[in-house]
Amino acid sequence: MKKSLVFAAVALLAGAAQAQVSVYGLLDASYGKSIALDAAGKKADFNSGGDGEGNSVSRFGIKGSTDVGSGLKANFKLESGGITSDGNIAGAVFGRQAWLGLSGAFGEVRLGRQDSVPFQVMAGYDFNGVSNGVSAMGYANAATWGRDRQSRSLQYLSPNFGGVTLQAGFVPEGNTVGGKNTFSLGATFATGPVSVSAAYESKRVDGGSDFASVSASYDLGVVKLAAGYADGGDNAKGVNLAVVAPIAGFNVGAILARNSDTKGKAVELFVNKEVLKNTYAYFEAGRADKKTGLDATGYALGVIYTF
Repeated sequence: MKKSLVFAAVALLAGAAQAQVSVYGLLDASYGKSIALDAAGKKADFNSGGDGEGNSVSRFGIKGSTDVGSGLKANFKLESGGITSDGNIAGAVFGRQAWLGLSGAFGEVRLGRQDSVPFQVMAGYDFNGVSNGVSAMGYANAATWGRDRQSRSLQYLSPNFGGVTLQAGFVPEGNTVGGKNTFSLGATFATGPVSVSAAYESKRVDGGSDFASVSASYDLGVVKLAAGYADGGDNAKGVNLAVVAPIAGFNVGAILARNSDTKGKAVELFVNKEVLKNTYAYFEAGRADKKTGLDATGYALGVIYTF
C-alpha cells in the first residue's frame, strides 16, 4: 500500500513537471451581514466569503495547461466550493469548477462543471464583482449574469476577431427529471473604451424560462458607466445602471437595479482599494426595498487576499 502511494505521488509530480500547473485561491474575511440575513432578523458577525456573506466566495483551486502537440494545449481547472467560517467546504469539493479543455488557434473547447455562458459574458459589467451580500442586481432579481453554473456543460470560446469574441454552450437533458436540452450563446464587442455584450440561454427544465440579457459600458477615464437589461421570465426581468470611478486611489461606485414586473428596487454602494500586494480592503452596503419582498439592508467591511 505504501509503495503504491509513493508511486502515485511520483507519477503526479512527474506529470506536474511536464505541465504548467498552479494552485490559486481567494480568501474573503469580513464583518457585517447580508441583505438576506438582515431580512431574517440576524445580527452582524465575522464571516468567511464561503458563508455567502461579504463580497467574494472564499475558495482554492488547481489549474493547468500542457502542450500536447500540433499547436494544441490541454487545460483543466478544479475549483472548490465555498470555504466557510468553520473551515468546511460548502457543497461538492470541486463544486465551482471541474472541467477539461483543449485550446488552439481555433479557440477553446471545455467540458465539465463551469460557469454558465451568460455569467461568463456578463459578470464583468457588475462593477462590484457580483457581491455575495449586497448585490443590487441579484436582490432585485434583474441580473444580466443571472444563470448559475452547470454540470456536464460543453462550451466553446472563440478567439478575438477584431474585438469580437463569441461563446456557445450545450447541456443535454440527460437523466434529469423534466430536464431540457439547454443551448446558450454569448457575444462581446470591445474596442477602446466601449464594450457591448449579449447573452442567451434556453430553458433548463420543463416549465422554466429562456434567459436573455444585454449590457454595455463606456470608460470615460475619470468614470466608467454601464447599463443592462435582463429577461429571465415572470418576475425575473429588469434594468440596471452602474458607475465606478477612481477617487484618491480608491475605486468608488454604485449599482442600481429595478425589476420590471415587481417594481422592486435594490441599490449597492461600494469602495475598495489594493492596500498591499494581492490584498484588497473593501466596504460595501446595499438595500432592497419592500417590493423585492425583503425590505432590508446589508453591509460588509472586509479584506480579500488572492494567491
